[in-house]
Amino acid sequence: MNEYVFYFLIFSLLVGAISSLKLCFHKNTSNVLIGEGLLAIIMATFLVVISEQYKISFGETVALFIVVAGPVGTIAFSKVIRNKK
Repeated sequence: MNEYVFYFLIFSLLVGAISSLKLCFHKNTSNVLIGEGLLAIIMATFLVVISEQYKISFGETVALFIVVAGPVGTIAFSKVIRNKK
C-alpha cells in the first residue's frame, strides 16, 4: 500500500471516528445508536488496515468480532432503553 494512501485512510478514519463520537454524546437515543454502530464499523476497518500494513495475524479476527458484536450491542442497548420508557 502506498504510504500516502495509508496516511490519508488513517486520517479519514480518524475524522469519521470523531464525528461518530459526536453523535454518541447527543441526548437523542437514535443518534447514540447510529454513532455507536458507525464507530464499530470504523474501528473494524481501522484494525483491518493496520493488520494488513504491519502483518498482524489476528487483526482480522478481532475486526470480525467487532463487526458482529457492534450490532448486537446496539440491539441490546435499544431493548434496554425501550424497556425504561
